[in-house]
Parts: sequence; C-alpha cells; structure tokens
Amino acid sequence: MALKPKEAAPAAEKAPEAKAGSAEKPAAAPGWAPFLVPAFVGSLVLVFIGERLLGNIESARLVFSALGALGAVGATALRFVHASGEKDPERRKIERTLSIFSALGLVALAIYFAANTEVGRRALGILDATPDKRARFDGASTVAWVVLILVSVLPLVFGEIALAPMRRAPRVEVRRVRAATIAGLSLSLAVAYAALFTYAAGELDVKADFSYFRTAKASESTKKIVTSAPDTVEVRAFFPPLNDVGTEVEGYLADIARSAPNFKYGFYDRLLHPQLAKDNKVTQDAVIVILRGPTRETLTLDKEMNKAAAKLKTLDADFQKALLKAMKEQRTAYFTVGHGELNEAAGAAAAEGRTAKILRRLLESQNYVVKDLGMPQGLANTVPEDASIVVVLGPTQAFLPEEVTSLEKYAARGGKLLLALDPETKGDLAPLAAIADLSFDPTVLATTDQLFVPRRRNASDKANLVSNRFSSHASVSTLSRVSQRAVVLVPVAGSLDKKAGSEPKVDFVLRSSGGVFADKNGNYELDGDEKKTTHNLAAAVTKPIGDGADKSKVKGPQEMRAFVVADADALSDLALGVAETNQLFVVDAVRWLGGDESFSGEIVTPEDVRIEHTKQKDVFWFYGTIIGAPALLFGVGLLVTRRSRRTAGRKA
Repeated sequence: MALKPKEAAPAAEKAPEAKAGSAEKPAAAPGWAPFLVPAFVGSLVLVFIGERLLGNIESARLVFSALGALGAVGATALRFVHASGEKDPERRKIERTLSIFSALGLVALAIYFAANTEVGRRALGILDATPDKRARFDGASTVAWVVLILVSVLPLVFGEIALAPMRRAPRVEVRRVRAATIAGLSLSLAVAYAALFTYAAGELDVKADFSYFRTAKASESTKKIVTSAPDTVEVRAFFPPLNDVGTEVEGYLADIARSAPNFKYGFYDRLLHPQLAKDNKVTQDAVIVILRGPTRETLTLDKEMNKAAAKLKTLDADFQKALLKAMKEQRTAYFTVGHGELNEAAGAAAAEGRTAKILRRLLESQNYVVKDLGMPQGLANTVPEDASIVVVLGPTQAFLPEEVTSLEKYAARGGKLLLALDPETKGDLAPLAAIADLSFDPTVLATTDQLFVPRRRNASDKANLVSNRFSSHASVSTLSRVSQRAVVLVPVAGSLDKKAGSEPKVDFVLRSSGGVFADKNGNYELDGDEKKTTHNLAAAVTKPIGDGADKSKVKGPQEMRAFVVADADALSDLALGVAETNQLFVVDAVRWLGGDESFSGEIVTPEDVRIEHTKQKDVFWFYGTIIGAPALLFGVGLLVTRRSRRTAGRKA
C-alpha cells in the first residue's frame, strides 16, 4: 500500500499565497523621508539666526536667511513629492497631512519676508503708508507669521514622532498619527491663544496689582504740623511727566492740601524748568523740596517704582521729619552715659535687644540731634545749656550725688527729663525718681489675669505686662483715643507713686490692670501678704520754674517737665521693635516734653508685617516639610491607585 506524502501540496495553491504575501509587503520608503521634519525645523532655525541674531551683519543675514528659506522650500517640496508617490493609501494620507503643515510654515516665512523687507513692503504698499496703518500692519503680520509657525512646526514634530516607529512596519496606524498631529495643533493653538490674550490684556488701560504695597497716606500728625505753621508751606516736586512715583506722591500731597489751606504744592519737570531746578539745587529727578521762608529741606526718592516702593511706604514719616526740620530749629537730646544705660549696652544685653537704637531714631525723626552726657561731658557739674531733653534710660548703676544734683538744677531751671527706671538694677534709683518728686518701688510686678505676653512659656511670663489704661493727659493723647485696640508692652516693671506732700503736678498716664500684684518673693504667684491692686507704670510731672532761673534760656515750655516710666525695657529696641504702640507712647511723650503736644498723632507707615519665628514653629515646619508633605502625597497616591485598581477589577 503506497502512502501519500502529508507535506505534498498542490502547486496551484502555493502560487496565490506567495502573491498575497508580496502584495502586503510595504513599498520601500526613501531613506531621506525620516529627515524631512528635522531638515524643515533646522531651516527655520537658520532663518531665525539670520534675521534675529545676525540682523546687523547684512552678508551673514542674507546667507543664513537664504539657506534657511531654501531648505524649508526643499523639505516641503520633497514632502509633497513623497506623498504623491506613495502607493499605500493610508501612508499617502499621512504624508499629505504633514505636507500641508509644512506648507503652512512656508506661508509663515512668506508673510515674514513680505512684512520685514523693503521689497515686500513696497509690493504691498506699506512702505509709504501712514504710521498708523504701518503699525496695524506690523502688528497683524507679526501675529500671523508667529501663529502659522506654531501651527506648522508642532503638529509636524508630533506627527513625525508618532510615525517614526511605523515607517518599516507592514501597516501604519493612521489614527495614532492623526491623534499626535491633532495634539500638536491643539497645543500650538493654545499657546497662540495665551500669547494673544496676554497681548490684548497688556493693551488695556486697566491695572491690577495684588502685591502688598501701598503708599503711606498723610497722617493727622503731619497735617497738624502743616496747619500750625504761621505762614505758607510750599512743596516743589521734581518728577518726569507721567511718572508712577510722581503720581503716588501727588496723591499724598493733595491729601495734605485738602486739610491745610496754607499748604501749596506743584510738580515740575526738571528738564523743562532748568532755572527752577537750579534755584532749588535739584540735579536729579524724584526730588521733593519743602520751602518755608528761607528754609529749604529736601527729600529724595527714586523715579523707578520698583526702587521707590520701600520709600513710599515710609513717605509720611520721612516727609514729617523733613517738614519738622524746615519748620523748627533743631534741638538737642542728651542721653546720660556711664551708668550701664541701655543706650550703651553691649554683649548679651545687646543680643537680647536691650539697646536704644530705635529710640535714638525716633528722637531724630522729631528733629533732635542726639548726644551723650556723662562725666567726660561735665554731668557732675551741670547739664549743657543747649539741652532740650535729657534722657536717663535704664541705668544699672546709681548716679553720683553730684550728678543727681546737676540734674536737679537742670530741672529747676525748666529742664525736660525722660526717666526710664529699671527694677532689675542693682543701684538705688530713688534719687533719680525724687527729681520728679516721685517714689520708685523696684519690686517686680506680676499679674494674675491674662494681660501679659508669653515669651519663655513659664511663670516668669506673668511679669511681661501689657496695659491700655491711659489717662487723658497730652503725653498719651494718641493712645488714649485708641485705647480699645492699643496696648503698651511693659516687661518686668516696677511701680511709681507720688511722694507725700510734693508740690509738682503729677499725672499717672499709664496704670496696670487691677489683677497686678507686687511679687515680693519672686515666684510670680500671688501668695503670702501680696495683694492685687492697680499700680502706676508711667507719670507726667510738671513743676513751675524755680526762682532765679533765666526764663529766656528755657527750651520749650516755660516749666519743668518730666516723663517717668517704671520700666526701661518698655523703651528698649526689643519692645519698640515688636510693639508699634510703644513707639507712639514714647513719641507722644517726647512731643509733650518739647511742647509739641499739638502735633500728637499716629504716623502712617504701611510697612510689611514683621514675621516672627518661634522655636516651636520652626520645629513644626521642619518636620512638616520633610515628613508631613511627603507622607500626604504618598497617602493620596496610594488612595488613587487603590481606587483605580478596584475600578479596573469591576470592569474586568
């Protein structure tokens, strides 16, 4: 029996299989086809280099631009040739689509050269057109060629990236390439829309500034100073036309002029009024000149808003300082030295903020020149005749009897004293308090209520008192008007009292709350014979000038004035830097001592809010950033992954 071989197959059946296989084999694509997009994009880069980077070198510009344009035309032409020669319908469709996007790039180049070359502009009739027409044409042509470049390049690149893996495949996925080109087209249109929206928004005459900035407004204190002038106060501001800083300054000066009839101001361009600028000794822009009679004071800003912003925030304080210089004779404030005062603190005390830099600055802003007064300056004999105020700021050592006598004589002849006593000092400060006919109790006060500032987070914080119990005296008039929302920080204070049988007029301008007690045993707890009561924290004392004093040499009001504080730390940099109300407290006191109580009022300074860091906050942010935030992201990712898997499982 003969067996029929299994592998034997009819010859007639093999021929069709071989024919079918040869029909599915893709036509060999030219080797240069994958390089058409890089060549096209590279040609555009050459045009960019020639027109934008080498525009000033005519020969180089022509070479690069010509090579770029020819390369783009050649790449596009080859793309069309390749598309027309493609036999596979799907591949032909893809190549035609890419050819159209490539042609859009040529249109963009044509618009660019037509709008930016003399030949093209003459051909379009733009070269001799009116300026307005040329401007509109330039804007429209720029938008057109930029948008067309985006619409051409991005879909080409996206489509080529999607097509590259399929060039040698038997079949291509048209939908994948189409989706890629559509994604590129969408991205290009989105970029064009965002750019056009930004351009249109920039052309609108609307400005929105969400940053924390505003120019200081004219304070009531500044207006009172101007109004008190017996004659006209004139301000000449030298700013360029249409200057943003000048606009801000004009608003500030206009606010003063509305409430002060004797205030006049004007704005001048330094270049258009050279003689006026020369007369006022102005050699640059953004200068404010304050004139009162023969007196002239100058305040300099910056004409650039980004540089002048910081000064505009303190404009009221700076303007008031210059105004006082123009209106009043400069006075002298002496700080006593040689007794461990805060104004000569160093080392650990300076590191804790027990210094007097801010107080010195506040006195200078009130037109005082600050000098030292100690044994080398003759304090043991007398206080200088030019002293308008003598400041004794927290001495840690007792004064010599001769020095106390010198201060007593100064007070008797109508002197002005600012005495800040410190209960933690080792010396006896009673003689200093006695100059103002006051007694000083150095027992540290503590409170049983919540009116204190926590600092160390222990029982000692109960000594960091705050108080808003002001009298109606002129030395605290500003704080008295806003006592419902203003407190003065008085850390580690003693107390004052009026000496029995004293003659001077004593007004206790600041008192503690009723929950304060004198902590005799230093444990910050109310125990033993300690009792809660109200204590006097600051006093304003006036006394008639002694017999035989030369009243013509008295500086300021014709009487002795003393402002005594039972806590020197309330006037230290630490307190003045933290509490703006403490600055108002001391400024009003200085104004009262100098007879300027009519100028009392808050100075508007919208400076940035100071950020305070505590150790606990730093620990929280440290662990929050290195552990908390990553843990949160990990948790969110885990939750999303689990939900995705559950959804996929249900679908399966």
